[in-house]
Amino acid sequence: MSPEFDVIVVGAGPAGSSAARELAAAGARVLLLDRAGFPRYKACGGGIPRRTARLLPFPIEPVVEDDVSLLDIAWRGRYRFVRDSGEPFAAMVMRARFDALLLEHARRAGAEFRPGSAVRALETGPQGVLVRTDDGFAASASFLVAADGAHSPVGRMAGLGGDLAECAAYEVEVRAPGPQLRAARGTAFIELGYRPWGYAWLFPKAEVLSIGIVLPPGQAGTMKQQVGAYLRRLGLESAPADIAKGHKIRFRRGGEAIASDRVLLAGDAAGLADEFTQEGIYYAIESGRIAARAALRALAGAGPLTAYQRDIDREVMPELRAARLIAYMFYGMLGRFPGPWMRATRAVPYLWDAFFAVQRGESTYAREASRVPILPAIAARRLARADA
Repeated sequence: MSPEFDVIVVGAGPAGSSAARELAAAGARVLLLDRAGFPRYKACGGGIPRRTARLLPFPIEPVVEDDVSLLDIAWRGRYRFVRDSGEPFAAMVMRARFDALLLEHARRAGAEFRPGSAVRALETGPQGVLVRTDDGFAASASFLVAADGAHSPVGRMAGLGGDLAECAAYEVEVRAPGPQLRAARGTAFIELGYRPWGYAWLFPKAEVLSIGIVLPPGQAGTMKQQVGAYLRRLGLESAPADIAKGHKIRFRRGGEAIASDRVLLAGDAAGLADEFTQEGIYYAIESGRIAARAALRALAGAGPLTAYQRDIDREVMPELRAARLIAYMFYGMLGRFPGPWMRATRAVPYLWDAFFAVQRGESTYAREASRVPILPAIAARRLARADA
């Protein structure tokens, strides 16, 4: 006899641990599976917007390695300027410690955790789901939350999320000399100038600098070379790198299916990252909370699990669509007029002040886009043609 639960959550990242914590806190019997042992390394810049911390019912300060209030912006090493948000707009973390903190709170709430268990088979039926893992374990539940990352093998098994757009990212953890490590404190560095869009970053941590790049999928093969060039511009080409790893980011742009009668996708599995910054942790935690709410309703017979997709469309997708419009406008202008665009954004504080307000949770992408009504309308028409 396989153990029975109300909900099985696959993936103990921000989306999965958040869903498991909220479900368990509400009294549901929750099994949380992950193919890795924890703590585990996760390729990610590790920038946590301050608005993300507001979603959590516990502080993240125990795992914060730096708070950033300065944004250092350049275009391929040129047109450099620095904007000051006046107060921290993001916290810098190592994902191994951050994810372990989220998992700890899920377990405290009562979720049962089984590490080192990769799901190899998923069966769905009128009564629920049955999962089988590669270590011979099996369990059943009424519903399943697939929060198993951008590749989402469980999502594929369920026939969900297969047509999401995607891009590629690559990151190295660099052990910089002490003076350069100290000089980066409190500052997020962004390098623009990649076509048709994309950026390189440097995020400071306590002992390393997280340095990476995000580019369209067709340029994935150039990422190592591009990061190498960025390291040379930073004067860090000789600094030892602890880890170098690529990963995929997916984007939900329309009505792609992310829920069925028994299974739903959350976080990266559902493509919930914004296309301006390619940041997904905020949306992962938010979708985990929405997933828990939908599963609890379904367990109580108060609505189908498929209502989760309606909730995401209402509560998350307006932000993702607005972020895509902003990205289209920003990168489009930057590509056509790099020098004038960089000088204009340096001289006129609105763009970066709006960015800081969104990251701190004081505004939203949708609200900021609505303040410039003509450009979003033009961009929306062009995007519609591009998607057709």
